Parts: sequence; C-alpha cells; structure tokens
Amino acid sequence: MKFKYFVNSRKFSWTIVGIGFVFTLIVFFFLPSSIPIHFNAGGIADSYGDRIQIFLFPLLQLMILFLTGRKKLRYWLTHSKTFLNDIQYNWLVSGLCLLIIFVEFRVLYAAF
Repeated sequence: MKFKYFVNSRKFSWTIVGIGFVFTLIVFFFLPSSIPIHFNAGGIADSYGDRIQIFLFPLLQLMILFLTGRKKLRYWLTHSKTFLNDIQYNWLVSGLCLLIIFVEFRVLYAAF
C-alpha cells in the first residue's frame, strides 16, 4: 500500500526529476563534445549543440515541478472545465517529467 501512495503523490515526480538529474550528471562526462539537439521527421539528427545543453532537460523538469506546485496554477489546472483530483494531477505532472526523460534518453542514444 505504501508504494501506491508513493506513486500517486508528488514525491514520485520529485524522484523522477532526481533520477534524471543524477543520470545526466553521470553521463555528462562520457558525452562527446557535440550532441544532437534536433531531429527531423525521419529521426535523423540535423542540428548539434554543445554537451552542456543536456542539462536543459533536468532544468525543464525542475521548472515544471516548481510551477505546477504553485497554488494558483494548481487551482487553475484542477478546477478548469475538466476537474482533476490530486491523483490525476500528480500523474499528469509525473507523466510529463517521464516524457522529458524519454526524450533525454533519445538524445543521449543518438549522441553515442
């Protein structure tokens, strides 16, 4: 039962961000000096950037968690036309953070 409460809480989102940040720190030192930052429709990298840009993914996740934790924004998102309860709201934020991690993995996969 504790796992169910953990997954449905805000702590799960913070864990996802923490894992992404630690993973980025570890992988950063093994990256080449230039990494792909944009892919065309065929999945082929067509733009490259410096390896420091890999930290944009964890920063984006931190911004999302910070902004979605604000009371006014949370109220607006949960009381719009489609009402969300706390569990649905937390899953929405966690899912967005997971999506960003998957995109980061794709960029890292293409870098090697």
